[in-house]
Amino acid sequence: MKRINIFISLLALSFSVVFNGCESLDQYPEDYFSGNSFWKDATQVDGYMTGLHTMLRGSYPTLFSMGELRGGLLGDGDDGKESSVFGESLSSQTIIKQDLRADNAYFGPWNGLYANIVRVNLAINEIPNLSFLSDDYKQLYLGQAYGIRAFYYYLLYATWGGVPLVTDVQILKGRISAAVLSRPRAKASEIMTLIKSDIDASEKAFTTYGKETFRDHYKWNKYATLMLKANVYTFAANVTIGDQQATGSADLQTAKTALQEIINSSKFELNSEFHQAFRSDYKRNNKELIFSVPFNKTDKVYMPFISSCLAQSNFFTAAYGLDNKKLKLDNSEKYGTNTLINGIVRYQYKETFWRSFDEKDTRRDQTFFPVKTDPKSEATGSNFGVLLKKFAGTYYTDEGVHRFDADGPVFRYAEALLLMAEVENDLGNDPSTYINQIRERAYGKGYPVYANRSKYENTQAILSELDKEFVFEGKRWFALLRMKSANGKSLVFDAAVNYPFIRGVARTPILPESEAYKMQWPVSVGTMTNDPAIKQTPGYE
Repeated sequence: MKRINIFISLLALSFSVVFNGCESLDQYPEDYFSGNSFWKDATQVDGYMTGLHTMLRGSYPTLFSMGELRGGLLGDGDDGKESSVFGESLSSQTIIKQDLRADNAYFGPWNGLYANIVRVNLAINEIPNLSFLSDDYKQLYLGQAYGIRAFYYYLLYATWGGVPLVTDVQILKGRISAAVLSRPRAKASEIMTLIKSDIDASEKAFTTYGKETFRDHYKWNKYATLMLKANVYTFAANVTIGDQQATGSADLQTAKTALQEIINSSKFELNSEFHQAFRSDYKRNNKELIFSVPFNKTDKVYMPFISSCLAQSNFFTAAYGLDNKKLKLDNSEKYGTNTLINGIVRYQYKETFWRSFDEKDTRRDQTFFPVKTDPKSEATGSNFGVLLKKFAGTYYTDEGVHRFDADGPVFRYAEALLLMAEVENDLGNDPSTYINQIRERAYGKGYPVYANRSKYENTQAILSELDKEFVFEGKRWFALLRMKSANGKSLVFDAAVNYPFIRGVARTPILPESEAYKMQWPVSVGTMTNDPAIKQTPGYE
């Protein structure tokens, strides 16, 4: 009974009929099985698909939790005391320091993603049977639904490996029983097969649709599926999980083909300035964004976690810049210092990471705002901290209100370029063209031109650009898992690519090889207690 109640509570999602245009997702998918009813017209189906995107936006914090926390960029206060530059307790320190256990698993049951998956399953299973819906719209919606489901399962796979395989909607149809809800973990190979199958189905549906699928970057589209495909196949090529062996060059070629289609489409390009990729005044006509989720005052839904990287106003005005001048709040600027407050620092990026940026790299000062609390002492250790300028949102001068309304990128063109560099390097080809496109935007004229080197040196260069390009976007942990050191092992075991917690301390790997099992996450004790069919991730027993 406890297991049933947990699933019912996960699926008891609210429904709102407000819909305010393409930037708004203020709508949840209604359970049309309730009361033995179902969709009656195309408008209801369109609303349901909008609702699936709403749920995807609700899961956006997953990217930070799964992809950023363990990536090696977040610190412990730069002095080992687990306090911010302002003395606030930093969060998730055991996870950031890789102290994962069954009783310290961080996530609840699969991070709640199955509540989303079963709703997508409903669309996949029922849309083909709707006589009132045109074939074109069936294909468009199926392309979106298969792509979204593959995205969820990829996150689950990269985090836990084998997970419960759920493609039915029986939980929604009222046939709830212990047998239905008790789902053991499928083999890793079975999950990867499903992901690839869903990606293929999404591509085929978009191709059959035959019309332009990229109307705006807020709806899942053909190019989002291609970006997911490139990520999945690059990951599969390099990472062995359970019975799913790394597949090698065949999958790398598939990833390359997907990336070539994106790059050759001429639909996307790097914005001329780095901040244009994420600042709120570039939401519209942003050619760098392939797929993102909207955060805005229309829906009153805002960027998660960002306030945990910003200051309390009284702490900010008591602090100093690196020039030893007292910090002030500027009420006249939309993107000035007033966007750096209304938070409390629970996550602080490492000083050693900040110092790895070249001063001429515009990404440093468009990403971070460094502060110190004692003007008489060196800006280092406990007297140094960075606030996250990137994604800090907008200060509405006419209202005197700061909103965290930067959109949340899932895929952007910069990732296509760096992933292509990674794939080309893995295939033994020259990745420098793609690295240099990223550097040119970051530095402008006179950028440091990269020339092809050894495979490992190329890997280090690609990762260095990825680190600086995708702060807070949840990319690094997955990259570390799939990228290889000179000895052919995952970069999670390579000390050279890790940033020390404390400046001047020797580098150590993110994980020692004796803890290789931590490449996957543990399942929480509560999850296994509520469902005995679930077995623990190997190594955490």
